[in-house]
This record gives sequence, C-alpha cells and structure tokens, in this order.
Amino acid sequence: MPVSELTNVIPEETGKTFSENAIIKAKAAGKLIKWKLPCLADDSGLSIKILSNQPGIFSARWAVNNSYSDAFKLIRNKIQEKGETMEKQPAFFSCSLALIESYSKIFIFEGILEGNLTYPPRGKLGFGYDPIFIPSGEKKTLAELKSSEKNKISHRKIAIDKLIGFLLEK
Repeated sequence: MPVSELTNVIPEETGKTFSENAIIKAKAAGKLIKWKLPCLADDSGLSIKILSNQPGIFSARWAVNNSYSDAFKLIRNKIQEKGETMEKQPAFFSCSLALIESYSKIFIFEGILEGNLTYPPRGKLGFGYDPIFIPSGEKKTLAELKSSEKNKISHRKIAIDKLIGFLLEK
C-alpha cells in the first residue's frame, strides 16, 4: 500500500489513556492486514504533575503544527497561572505498547521515565518535549543526551524490554 493511501486508514485516537490509544492503533493495523499477523502499536507522551498530568495523551496536540516551542510556552504559562515556575516541576514520560495477536488477545507493556522540567529548553539531540525534560538522576535534558544514553533509560526502552521479556517467555 502506498504511503499516500495510509492517511485514509490512520485511526482517530479516542482513548482516555495511552494504553487505549495504543490498542486503537494496533486494532486498526490488524483490520488492515486481516489479522494475518500480530500487530504492535504504541502511544506515548509527557505528563506534568502540577497540570493534573496534562498534556498526557494530548502531548502531540499541544504542539500545534508540530511547534514544540509553542507547546513549551503553553506549559510555562499554565504553570505560571498556578503561581509556580517550570523549573524542577515533576513530570514523566509514558509509553504504552499494545501487542494484539487476534482481535481479543491483547497484551499491554508500559514504561515510565520520571524526571523534572526545566526552562528554557536545552539541547538539540532530541525531539518533542526532550529539551525541557531532565530524567531523574541526570543533569542533562533528554535533548542533551546522546542517543545511546537516552535509549538506555527511555520510557520506550522500558516498555520494549517488558515486551521482549514476554516474548522470550512464550
């Protein structure tokens, strides 16, 4: 199927959690291939504790037109409205992987990376919210860490390790 046709099959993410959205995407893939193979999909994002875990499942949507600098300012403004600064605000990245072997055989694997926010953004190596997020135990933002360093601690790595453990046990 040409990539241009894929936009017609991308499902709307209507779930209330990362796991629900990952399941929606994996089921859409399963339907597309008529359940001939297991399907894997993910959903992930940034949750900020002082903002009641927003943006959460709406992380990508807070970056209107993929402008994360605008999203950073929105976050800073929302935190300032609460009388706080962005610096050292507790936050976490979440990743939910949904592995679907058949329409009703669903497995979920989750990874969380705890940390704190910083402002202004720092680093050029990451993407998305990486320049404003410092993982617990680190001094650098995710956007300042080399890929090899980030890939050892990321929320996606944690979820993938759980998936791999599950598959090796089967």
